[in-house]
Amino acid sequence: MIENKNRKKIALSLIASLTSVSVLLGGVFDSSQDLLKDYPQTPKAVIETIDDYTRDDLEEANEKESYRQKLKKLIYKIPVKVRVVFFLPLWILGSLIIASADFLFKTLIAPFASLIISFLLQTLLLFLIIGICIKIMFPDLPWSKIFNKKLFLSVLFGSIFMSACDLIVPHFWKDYSFYRNISRFVLGLIVILIILKPFIKKKLEHPVSYEIQYNGKTLA
Repeated sequence: MIENKNRKKIALSLIASLTSVSVLLGGVFDSSQDLLKDYPQTPKAVIETIDDYTRDDLEEANEKESYRQKLKKLIYKIPVKVRVVFFLPLWILGSLIIASADFLFKTLIAPFASLIISFLLQTLLLFLIIGICIKIMFPDLPWSKIFNKKLFLSVLFGSIFMSACDLIVPHFWKDYSFYRNISRFVLGLIVILIILKPFIKKKLEHPVSYEIQYNGKTLA
């Protein structure tokens, strides 16, 4: 039993290592020709005189050399036949993984993330507007009672309703994209008024009265 677990761990570690190397090769080399080309021979420059300043510049340039270029040079030193047998299959696998991840990100993750961010900002904006309106109507009401669970759920459902309309309506209204901002504003205003309706009703039923006195007489 213990041997089987160890074998599984070793197999998983090996798969993870090969996958990591594959992705690394796929990211470093743009094509199979780039992977299998001969080691580039750079001509040696003949320098007769060099001062300290120029030498420092060369050292700094070498330090700034990218990790990708260093890794390329290291792999280029390996014989081409070895690269064909061991590195080419891994590069193909890595390229497929990178291409698949890029496709999934562009088609699924990026649009989905955009929708989530838009929904969160919309919910936060509704929450702030409604909270400020309630505070204006009831100045003595503490923020802790304004931002309660009931209000949060009401705003959340209102925001979900707005987002659902934004996704569904374009299928039935061809010109929706042109009037989208206006439609979202009107829909948001309706949601705000619906949520604020009980607070407005309470405010109208129990208005706060103030007495204005002048020379001992009540004016209002």
